[in-house]
Amino acid sequence: MTTHAIFSPSSAHRWMRCAGGVALESGQPDSSSEFADEGTAAHELAALALANGTDAASYIGRIITAGERDFTVDAEMAGHVQMYVDYVRGLAGEVKLIEQALPLEHITGEIDAFGTADAVIVDGDVLTVVDLKYGQGVLIDANDNPQLQMYAIAAMREFDYLGPFRSVRVAIVQPRRDHVSECTYFPEELENFRQRAAAAAERSVLASRYFDRYGEMHATYLTPGDSQCRFCRAKATCPALAAHVLATVADDFVDVSQPIAPQLEPALARTYNSATLGNLMSATDLIEAWCKAVRSKVEAELLAGNSVPGFKLVQGRRGARKWADLTAAEQALKAMRLKVEEMYDLSLISPTTAEKLHKAGTIGPRQWPKLQTLVVQPEGRPSVAPESDKRPALAVQASADEFDNVAELV
Repeated sequence: MTTHAIFSPSSAHRWMRCAGGVALESGQPDSSSEFADEGTAAHELAALALANGTDAASYIGRIITAGERDFTVDAEMAGHVQMYVDYVRGLAGEVKLIEQALPLEHITGEIDAFGTADAVIVDGDVLTVVDLKYGQGVLIDANDNPQLQMYAIAAMREFDYLGPFRSVRVAIVQPRRDHVSECTYFPEELENFRQRAAAAAERSVLASRYFDRYGEMHATYLTPGDSQCRFCRAKATCPALAAHVLATVADDFVDVSQPIAPQLEPALARTYNSATLGNLMSATDLIEAWCKAVRSKVEAELLAGNSVPGFKLVQGRRGARKWADLTAAEQALKAMRLKVEEMYDLSLISPTTAEKLHKAGTIGPRQWPKLQTLVVQPEGRPSVAPESDKRPALAVQASADEFDNVAELV
């Protein structure tokens, strides 16, 4: 019987970098966010469309349950999912498999473990593995992607009777970012990755045994970093991440068993050169994620009735006022003989809403171009991004006001 993997492809970027993360996460609640559940619903919609030979728009209005949440397929979700559906349908191949279970035991050593690839296509001596990413927060690249490399290895093994395969093409379709990333791996490259993954899984097993025996994780098994810590459920209680964050802020050793604030005070008085600022900026995402995780953990402990020294639960700010009964309020206002414009807030629909109506067919293909000429979109304000970001750097010149007038100084 197959089981969902502990060393799963989707979390490979974590357990391959931080051996102790699997053991620390095992004691944390396995809750799913609304964003994750929405992604699951989008995957189900994509599978329905591909399996039935229909377009995603055919399911507008259908309710899809994912986790403990219900999602109604609307024109926006259908439009995004259709981009993935069209991509898969456009690939050449005599065999196309959707939501394909792939065994992983030969990669990680975990007995009966498997992962599920969104689409696997066989075209002669070339395999293609496609992964739908419905999220829009982080742009995902297929190059050097551990999840897709694991799927590629597993697919080669599962369908070796159709081979041998010359290469495996992997692709990520991220429709809400209008992003498609492709990469080709050859068997030799994948074998090298398989060996690294096997070694990483073995080290993680050793870390778990240490944790089971001593009830804590040895620091040598923990490796904090942005990629592996971002979605780790244990980051709020990870001692290595706490030490890393505090040492980064303080630029010195911080004793977490003592009051933290006095130890960080010298950092507030320091000035930094550009190189130091760059190093600190590269750590801000990780620091902010850790802070958010700590706040969430403290709130969860207090809501569970546990004490956290120095903190308590209080009533938050009251929400915005609203009518308890809309129908009764409407009737009461009508009885006061108010004018329509006094009773109702009326405003023109936005371009985004108009586009949804266009995708739903309410606004026709001949009408839509006329509306597009009336739409303007301001440029985004400058924002800081790492040098690896694919967007071109803005050319910024220092204002003359920032410099002293040399003529006035002589």
